[in-house]
Amino acid sequence: MIIFLYGDDSFRTHRKVIEIKQKYLQSDKSGSGLSSFDASEEKNILQKIREVFGMSNLFSSKRLLIVKNLISQASEEEQKSALEFLKKDIKKFEEDKDAVAVFWEKEMPKKNNALYKFLEKTGKKQNLEKLAGARLEAWILKRMKELDPVSSILKAALEKLVAYAGNETMALDAEIQKLVNYSNGDTISEKDVETLVRVGVDANIFATVDALGENNKKEALKLLHNHLEKGDDPFYLFSMFIYQFRNLLKIADFKERGMSNDYEISHVSKLHPFVVKKSLAQLRNFSFEKLKKIYATLLDIDVRVKTGKLDMKLALDKFVAEM
Repeated sequence: MIIFLYGDDSFRTHRKVIEIKQKYLQSDKSGSGLSSFDASEEKNILQKIREVFGMSNLFSSKRLLIVKNLISQASEEEQKSALEFLKKDIKKFEEDKDAVAVFWEKEMPKKNNALYKFLEKTGKKQNLEKLAGARLEAWILKRMKELDPVSSILKAALEKLVAYAGNETMALDAEIQKLVNYSNGDTISEKDVETLVRVGVDANIFATVDALGENNKKEALKLLHNHLEKGDDPFYLFSMFIYQFRNLLKIADFKERGMSNDYEISHVSKLHPFVVKKSLAQLRNFSFEKLKKIYATLLDIDVRVKTGKLDMKLALDKFVAEM
């Protein structure tokens, strides 16, 4: 069997390879049938592939071959030879139930590459692309349960974690482990995230969010377009918009109930005093009713994007222009 793993999310691709290796070692505890080669570090990869599939193992009938970066690092000649070998013996690989070959690329290969086309068509493929939105949140929750089955996190804290750490799963994994260990079975709160998570967001994003809070459409649109042009994740930007207006609405609600002291609101809302103080100043730009409408619009965008009815980039642009 041939397995082809690739994609922009190198951390999740690596974890998938580890899962395959661990599953294999359950049946071959000595690891005598396991071979692993990296084309960025070794030469004559094809010869090594031939040797693995041609050998008979006295200790284990099963064999697992892991080949890393064959497309991105091997020479054109090596790739051509490997492709010819695979095409010639593909039936043998498919029929040999005791042999598994994993071809693993740490990044997204060029789609016009001949070896990529063959492996993508022939192998059991998995494209581990970067996650965003609901899929990223689902991955975080799954990873938390892997670390501690009783772990949990508040929805607002989850969104703040994504806003702080971004969508790089390697960085997120480190923060998740830190939060799970710190919480010790308790529900992870926004305060926990604020206290423990290393902020990895671009300072310009806070400027964009501040422009929204100041109701400065012209500046917010300019900064939004700057983010999108340099390739920032639109789902990440959207999570920051939601975070901003949820806080404004929450603080406006306390103000409607007669609270005006920032420390009192901070204590009751569990928001950082700095966030409360800044939000109280920005509330001059919005009525309570308008904030409710804005937040309802954001929730509507969230649903329509997740159901494929709206493109996130267009939604962000329209939201800021019409806010």
